[in-house]
Amino acid sequence: MPSVLITGASRGFGRELARVYDRRDWTLFPLVRTPAAFAEWSHGAAARTFPICADVGSADVEDAIRKVLSTHTTALDLLINNAGVVRKRRWLPETSVEDIEESFRVHCVGAFRCTRAALPFLRQAQKPAVVNISSRFGSIARTASGEFRGIYSYSIAKCALNMLTACLDQELRREGIRVLAVHPGKLTTAAAAVDADTEPRIAAEKLADWLSALDHDVDCRLQDLMAGGVIPW
Repeated sequence: MPSVLITGASRGFGRELARVYDRRDWTLFPLVRTPAAFAEWSHGAAARTFPICADVGSADVEDAIRKVLSTHTTALDLLINNAGVVRKRRWLPETSVEDIEESFRVHCVGAFRCTRAALPFLRQAQKPAVVNISSRFGSIARTASGEFRGIYSYSIAKCALNMLTACLDQELRREGIRVLAVHPGKLTTAAAAVDADTEPRIAAEKLADWLSALDHDVDCRLQDLMAGGVIPW
């Protein structure tokens, strides 16, 4: 039975992803930040669901992941780094240093920590993959062209996540572990952009389908899930 760890699984896209893999009978490790979300996943969940309560922005997340994985599995097929935070303050005067630091700590450092903690278990899977949920707003090319303006903290953090993706893929592909960045579409979540047009459940199903048919030799790019093709870094 394949296994997946999904961060940020308490709501939005992460929760829909967890529901998809639960319906597909995967062993599921939903990582959530609050005790309330942990309790929700713990009660009434399938016997193959093992929630993890931790904050990806904290160093403690690594121990929490290792403890739960080592208790319930020897191999992890898929890690989806989805946890994130959005601060919608625009432009330089409204953006605080704390906004940028928090976004970077969650989106980039958090993905780094979760990947490092899961690495021994990924190494035991046959065709393991790490999927970092990125964003069109992390594209330097699109920002430089004037398409996106003023969203400092989120754009910087997602851009850093893209670089982390490329670095990890260069290191881990020699071990058979692929690391990919995916823009899941313009999702109608609580933090949606004004042009959001895709329900998270639809994007979750599409991502799971896309990954099930993944060519393990695919180039490391920022994949545009709903529109197809790639987004320039």
